[in-house]
Amino acid sequence: MRRRELFTLAAAGSLLTLAGCGTNKGAAYTDGRLTMAVVSTYGTGTATYADMAAVANAIADVKDIRTRIMTSDTAIGRLLPLKQGTATFSRTGDDYIFAFEASYEFATRAWGPQPTRLVWGPTAPHGLLTRVDTGIRGVEDLKGKKIPRITANPSVNSKIGVALTAAGLTEDDVEMVPISYGEQADGLKSGQLDILFQQVYGSSLFELESSVDVRWVEFRKDDAALQQAIDDLSPSLMLGEFSGAPGQKEGETSIGYIYSVPIISYAETEAETVSTFVNAILDSYDVYKDSTRTTPDWAPGSAVLEPQQVPFHEGLVAVLEERDLWTDAARKKQEELLAREPRLNEGWQIVTTEVDDDSRLADTWAQWKEGNGL
Repeated sequence: MRRRELFTLAAAGSLLTLAGCGTNKGAAYTDGRLTMAVVSTYGTGTATYADMAAVANAIADVKDIRTRIMTSDTAIGRLLPLKQGTATFSRTGDDYIFAFEASYEFATRAWGPQPTRLVWGPTAPHGLLTRVDTGIRGVEDLKGKKIPRITANPSVNSKIGVALTAAGLTEDDVEMVPISYGEQADGLKSGQLDILFQQVYGSSLFELESSVDVRWVEFRKDDAALQQAIDDLSPSLMLGEFSGAPGQKEGETSIGYIYSVPIISYAETEAETVSTFVNAILDSYDVYKDSTRTTPDWAPGSAVLEPQQVPFHEGLVAVLEERDLWTDAARKKQEELLAREPRLNEGWQIVTTEVDDDSRLADTWAQWKEGNGL
């Protein structure tokens, strides 16, 4: 298979028309046909990147659409190319939800509510990995341990927060260690961390397993406190089984977080561009489905087909309608989220006009949303 996913803009050639702004950000066309898209995502040592690279190879071979992959360890780093117009899509964590809501790093004057849209929502298992010698087995054992606070990554930090909340703990009960997402494996190995959070099949974790005895922090599906923490803090999460990950014996299963790490775009990206890319993902599935442990979950049977916290892009809706995958329940949720968006934008204008002190902006915005039923 040709390795063409890391396609550079400079090599695009004279036949490509690159749309760096407007309605098809970071996309290129030849004779009106989509021939290249730019996708931002996590770093090269992650399973998320490995999936995206496998899909990029497949759609290059099957549909002759090349994909340039840009990497970043931070939420802002993955979303900024979309905002600036240098990327067409981003495959990212819950950052797209936080951008839509103007939460965490996005509750600033430079950001505010963003018109993010889900383009395709494959799911993947994630969990908390620890060294055997830490003595950590369940979330109740996290007290006093060294816990990562991932730099500029509210998606991961919120899910670590779910585990702490389920154990009845706060950050005051543990030692929070600032660290980047990609540095976690080395941090766990060196003892800088006692746990890490990642997608369970990341290549850096298999490398870690070769030198350190590791195991997954135990979650239970019947843990009422854990389910309550999920409902309160991260409602897009589900609990599910995974196997074949680092630290597991053959045939062993563990429970982890199952959630979508979707491809997203902005609402202004043309529907045809999105539909073409989604159809390419679906039509080339047989080529890439066995590439990694999680590429099978790019199929419609595993992907998220109903909006959760952010609307679907109209181009995705068109594909789902054509393939008889768009339901009345999905349509109703889509309409609710689309109606929420202008209320967020109007509220943001009110708050940013009334608040002069930027240090108070995020708190005031959160209070305004709560007071107005958002």
